[in-house]
Amino acid sequence: MPHKVSEDPADAGDAGTASLLAAAELYYQDHLSQQQIADRLGISRSTVSRMLQLARAQGIVRIEIQRPLVASDLAGQLESALGLRRVVVVPTPPRGGLQALVGPAVGEIERLGLRPGDAMAISWGATMWEIAQSRRFPSLRGVWLVPAIAGLDEIDVRFQTNEIARRIADASGADVRFIHSPALPSAELRRSLLADPEVGRRLGLWDRLKAALVGIGPPPGAGESGPGHVIAGRVDLSDAVGDVVSRYFDIDGTPTPFDSEERLLGVSPAQLRNTATVIAVAAGAAKAGSIVGAARAGLIDVLVTDAATAAAALEQLKAP
Repeated sequence: MPHKVSEDPADAGDAGTASLLAAAELYYQDHLSQQQIADRLGISRSTVSRMLQLARAQGIVRIEIQRPLVASDLAGQLESALGLRRVVVVPTPPRGGLQALVGPAVGEIERLGLRPGDAMAISWGATMWEIAQSRRFPSLRGVWLVPAIAGLDEIDVRFQTNEIARRIADASGADVRFIHSPALPSAELRRSLLADPEVGRRLGLWDRLKAALVGIGPPPGAGESGPGHVIAGRVDLSDAVGDVVSRYFDIDGTPTPFDSEERLLGVSPAQLRNTATVIAVAAGAAKAGSIVGAARAGLIDVLVTDAATAAAALEQLKAP
C-alpha cells in the first residue's frame, strides 16, 4: 500500500519538512505528474500542489532561469577573459562547416583600412583555404601580400600557402610575393635562401606586417590532416594544445618547440607579436584549448569564431 502523508502540508517539524522534500523530489527530479504523486503518497492532487508551493516558499526548491548567452555576450566575455582586442562570434551553423566565418573574417580585414605599401601575411589550414576560395575580399591594391610560412612541397592544398596567397591576391588585387621553399627546408637550403637578396626582401616583409590573417591549429593528435613536418613529428608535440603558423604552445601559452623548428621558414612568435593586428579565424570543439593557448601566448589580437566554440573556450578557462 502507498504510504500516506498528512493532508496538512503545513504541519511543523521534521515530518512536515520530510513530506515537502518527498513531494519535491518526485516532481522535480523524478518528473512525476502531480496526480501520480498524489496516488503514490495517498493524498489529493490539490494537496500536492500546495506542498510544491510550500517547498518553493521554504527554500527547499529553488528555481533558476538561465537565459542562453547570445553571440554578443559570448564575444564580450571572451574578449575580457583572454585580453583580446576584439572577438566576433557568429551563430553556430546547424550542420557545422566554416562558411559562416568567411564574411566576418573578411570584414575584419576591411576594418583595418590597409593602404598601398602595407604588408599582410596569410597563414594556412582548412579555414584559410575556405576564405581564399570565397573571393569575397575588399580591394587590397598596393598591399604587399606574403605567405606567413613556406609550404611549397605540401601535398594537401590547404597547406600550400603560395596557392592560398595567390587566390586572395587574385580576388583583392593585392601584390603577392611567393616564397618558393618547403616549410622545413634543409639547413643548407635555408642558408642559401636567406643569402638570396630577393628572398631576403620577401622575408623582410614579416618584420613590418600591418596585418596577418591566420588560422589556429588544433592539438597535433586531434586529426589526421596537417602540414607534413607536423604529422611526422607528433611525438614531440604531445604537450601542445595548438599552433599559429606552426608555432606550438601549451594551454598556458608556453612555447612547445618541435625537433628542427630552428629550420622552420615562417613568421616567428616575436614577429607575430610585433604585427599591428593578427586576425585569427577558428572554430570547432577541438580548438577551444587552442584558442585559449594562442591568446595567452600573445599571438593573436582579433578572434573570429562561432558560438559553440566561444562557449567551449569559456568553459576551458574555468577548468582547473
